[in-house]
Amino acid sequence: MMKSPDIKEARVIDNYNIHIHFENGEQKIFDLKPYLDYPVFLPLKRLEQLNAFKIVDGTIEWDCGADLSPDTFYHESKPVNNDAVI
Repeated sequence: MMKSPDIKEARVIDNYNIHIHFENGEQKIFDLKPYLDYPVFLPLKRLEQLNAFKIVDGTIEWDCGADLSPDTFYHESKPVNNDAVI
């Protein structure tokens, strides 16, 4: 299986969705809501915690310790128009 592209940029948009720009130029929307009931992701229900992240080793890592693999972000996201601005 090929490695998924790393995340280059990301920003939180509405309703716990994250607009992600991958290194291959693709842009996708990741819905974080299904993860918010898992203990490690509970702090992300607060918007200040949701926005407290950085890109590390090609994935998103939140200050609370939550993260997901780049594969999860890539395969579980929905494509957006590549003309969209991140």
